[in-house]
Amino acid sequence: MGRILALLVLLIVAGPVGASEAIQVRVTPVPLEANSDRDRVGRLLYRGGFALSSPDARFGGLSDLNLDAEGKRLLAISDRGGWFSTELRYDEKGWLAGLADARIGALIGSSGRPLRGTAGDAEGMAVYPDGSILVGFERQHRLWLYPPAEPPFTRPPRPVPNPRRAGEMPSNGGFEAMLRLSGGRLFVLTEELQDGPDHVGWIGDGLSWDELRWKTTSDFKPTGAAQFPAGTTRAGDVLVLERRYTVLDGPGARISLVPRSAIRANARLEGQELGVIRPPLAVDNFEGIAIARGPRGQSLVYLLSDDNFSVFQRTLLLMFELGGEPK
Repeated sequence: MGRILALLVLLIVAGPVGASEAIQVRVTPVPLEANSDRDRVGRLLYRGGFALSSPDARFGGLSDLNLDAEGKRLLAISDRGGWFSTELRYDEKGWLAGLADARIGALIGSSGRPLRGTAGDAEGMAVYPDGSILVGFERQHRLWLYPPAEPPFTRPPRPVPNPRRAGEMPSNGGFEAMLRLSGGRLFVLTEELQDGPDHVGWIGDGLSWDELRWKTTSDFKPTGAAQFPAGTTRAGDVLVLERRYTVLDGPGARISLVPRSAIRANARLEGQELGVIRPPLAVDNFEGIAIARGPRGQSLVYLLSDDNFSVFQRTLLLMFELGGEPK
């Protein structure tokens, strides 16, 4: 897998469904490290990945993702007011092998019309068991709850009260890591709102919120969160994704483990580092993380990057298996 260089072109043949459209996606396999058999970073075992691109100008800017518990269907949102959905395919080893049935659509506002400009800067989402989806927007900081729909985001949303101090968030550094925890509580971390070295976050029920803090180091900033599903060894616990960029080192991503029991009002959270991805490994502007249960009950961790609609960046979708202690 690591040395596959051929470009696979996936042409989705399904027709438009409701407010979604079929989209052609080019899928290029990427190794964890070029010209290397390396398959591990920290406790994360590489299980395949791709660079995704499309001739459709709407594709890109993917800022968060969600997967069903078995990792079959992926849903992502874009920071230009769109959404992308696709089915994931696996090979006989259970490694990520391709995509199918890719669709794209627009996020709509309360009027039922597609969002435009800065109003569509969607950065985080939390999915409810009934299919409702809470989306966090920045620039125009707000939380909107979209009702269950197929295709998704085709029924107008209703506003959810912002946490106190949300108005203090910088324009381009608001709701970033969002997650609906088992049991119903919402967990949110901001990218740029800080108290000293700590990033401000909240836990709440969507009506009332309590503050908490995320302790970060080395210029990393939280961009995503995911909870281990039932049937995995860490069921209920949470992974937090952080990113950073420096002129000398380029992009970097860190994945850390947080016990579910630690996420509570007024907590100062500090994750247990599982792995840091930096050059020369396959890395870009990672903003989305999800966890699925593999066929043997293993925890599969997926990362998705935001290409900012730039020719100098890539949309990467990588899959890892959570292993034991690093060698």
